[in-house]
Amino acid sequence: MLKNWKDIGIALALAILTWYLLTGREKVEAWVDMSVEMANAPEGLIIRKGLISRIEVRVRGPKGLVRSLDRRKWTYSLDVSKLKVGENLVDIDRERIPLSMAYEVVEVKPSRLILSVDRLVKKELPVASEWRGTLPKDYRLLEIKTVPELVEVRGAERQVRPMTQVRVVLQNDFDTPPATWTDDVPIKLAEGLEANPGQVKMTLRFGPEVKTVWLRVPVRLGTTLGATAQTSVKYVRVQVEAPLPLLREAEAGRDIPGLMALVKVPGGLKSGRHALPYEVEVPEGVRVVSTKGESVAVLVRK
Repeated sequence: MLKNWKDIGIALALAILTWYLLTGREKVEAWVDMSVEMANAPEGLIIRKGLISRIEVRVRGPKGLVRSLDRRKWTYSLDVSKLKVGENLVDIDRERIPLSMAYEVVEVKPSRLILSVDRLVKKELPVASEWRGTLPKDYRLLEIKTVPELVEVRGAERQVRPMTQVRVVLQNDFDTPPATWTDDVPIKLAEGLEANPGQVKMTLRFGPEVKTVWLRVPVRLGTTLGATAQTSVKYVRVQVEAPLPLLREAEAGRDIPGLMALVKVPGGLKSGRHALPYEVEVPEGVRVVSTKGESVAVLVRK
């Protein structure tokens, strides 16, 4: 009985060995993906077009070995030491494919590359900023500032040389605009270009829409102790630049709060009529453009 078990074991071992030898000698083919890395890159040059990230290699070899290829990550080292400015034809060198002599390289896709090469340059450029969005009625954008105002752009010479500025755009809608709004905005450039820094700080300043109009401004008298004065002039005509919300108060027939023509009556004046100058006092956001007349008639009594 024991002898039969030994014979069965030997037969089984021989069968496995025979199967291994037969399958191991069987030649098969397979495609293998290899990532591409550059070696010996020349200083001061940049590849603009044509560089790929992967190649495909069709290999032939023993079935058992070929099956094991997918378990590893393969990298092909592309020698770019001889590149020059312009178009460069670079062959995929089969000798540099990192496979042992047990494999035969049958085909490579692609078999060659056409690389467009340019000089690598840097240029300092001003930042042109733009805001795109909506505001409530009667408001407007007053000012845009960016920090920094200049950035360094790096890339291929034929792309960088013609550039005169770098544009950044902030998109935001405001239901209630703040006096100022600050945000970091990334710099978006064409493919292959880099900016340093990669973003700028943009500050927006908002305010109400303004309009220049002529208004009736009420006259107020300011007297010192011991003097009584009055004037028959209740209003003077003043041209002002003012926010639209305030001007709507005037359009509705109401006086604008804080807007007046102040006449200062000194205490030493004699009784009688005097032509006294006035000063126009304005609320925040209002600016006097011009006036009609520089004085009003005031009657002083003691």
